Amino acid sequence: MSEKMKLDFYYWSYQCPLNNTMLNLLQEYKDKLDITCYDIERNSRKAEEMNMFYPTLLVVNQTKRYFSPLRRSFLETLCEGKMPKEMPYIPQLGKQEKSVILEKNTESNCLTACTCIGQKNIEDCCKKKEFYNRQKQSIWGYMNVDEEGQMLGGAEYLPSMVVPYGIPKNEKTAFLTCVYGSDSEYDYKSAPLQELEKYLFTKYEKIQVISDEKSVFPNGNMEFFLKNGYKDAGIIAQEKGYCTLHLLYKNKVEIYP
Repeated sequence: MSEKMKLDFYYWSYQCPLNNTMLNLLQEYKDKLDITCYDIERNSRKAEEMNMFYPTLLVVNQTKRYFSPLRRSFLETLCEGKMPKEMPYIPQLGKQEKSVILEKNTESNCLTACTCIGQKNIEDCCKKKEFYNRQKQSIWGYMNVDEEGQMLGGAEYLPSMVVPYGIPKNEKTAFLTCVYGSDSEYDYKSAPLQELEKYLFTKYEKIQVISDEKSVFPNGNMEFFLKNGYKDAGIIAQEKGYCTLHLLYKNKVEIYP
C-alpha cells in the first residue's frame, strides 16, 4: 500500500464560516490522508511561522502550499497521489458603486452575512456566531442587502490585537477581516465598507487590510482599496503563481483632521 499524502490544515477558527464545512470534510478523509489540523486563533506564533495571511492554509507533504477554500475534488486528487492545481480567483468587477439597503452585521442577522460563502448553512453560521461572541463585539460589520433581504456585499472587522497574522497591532488599530460580494456590473462592497469606516473611526485611529494585487481573495482586489482611499504599506507576502499580498491602511486623522 502506498504511503498516505500528508495534509496540514491551518485555520483561523470560524472567522470564515466555510472553515466549519472544511473541517467536517476533512473528517471524511481521515483514513485516506494523514491529516493534522491547527487552529491559529490563539497561536499567532504558528501563523507567523507559516507566513499565513488567509483564513486557511493547506500544506501538502510539508512543501506545497494552497490557499483556496478546500473542496472534495482537491482531497480526491490527493488520494490519487497527485498534487492539485490552484489558480487565483480573478473575476470581473463592476466599478459603479451601488448602495441598496445598509444594515449592521450583528448576531441577529448573521445568517444573511454567512451567505457570503454562496450558501446558507446553519451549522457554519452558528460556529461563526460563537467566534464573534468570543470577541464580545456587538457589531461585526455592515452589509449591503436588496429589498428582499438578500446579501449583496459586506465588510467585517476585528480589533488588530486579536488578529493572529504577522501584522502591526495596537489598541487603536482595526483590521478588516473580510470585504465580500463581487459583482461584474456593480460595486456593492464600497457602501458597506464606507459605513463600517464611519463606525470604526469613532473607536480607532487606523484601519488595516490585506489584499492581493489582482485577486479578490482574501479581500480586494488592491485597486478596490486604493480607489477607496487606502494607502499601500508594501508587500507582506508573495506566493509564486498565486498572489502578491499587500498591507493597506487608512488613518482617521487624514479623514477627520
